[in-house]
Amino acid sequence: MQTVKLSTKGQFVIPNEIRKSHHLTEGTEFAISFVGNEIRLIPLPLFPVTTVDDAAGLLARHGVKKTDEQITRAKISKMLKARDAATRE
Repeated sequence: MQTVKLSTKGQFVIPNEIRKSHHLTEGTEFAISFVGNEIRLIPLPLFPVTTVDDAAGLLARHGVKKTDEQITRAKISKMLKARDAATRE
């Protein structure tokens, strides 16, 4: 177990080894709580957690018909083939 010292400003440094292994970067926000005699820091996600309901209808526009999966795949395939052909010219 590593130890850290609290500064006069109430700050401490999370050891570099821990920061790197848990991908903690500058600006990472933490939830802090006391559990018994422990102080717990829980890194908050970079992006808010979303659900399918949050995103439902996000891409819907009035007047645009829904397409089935087969048509969508065909359009994507056509677009990728066009991009590929453009890189070969």
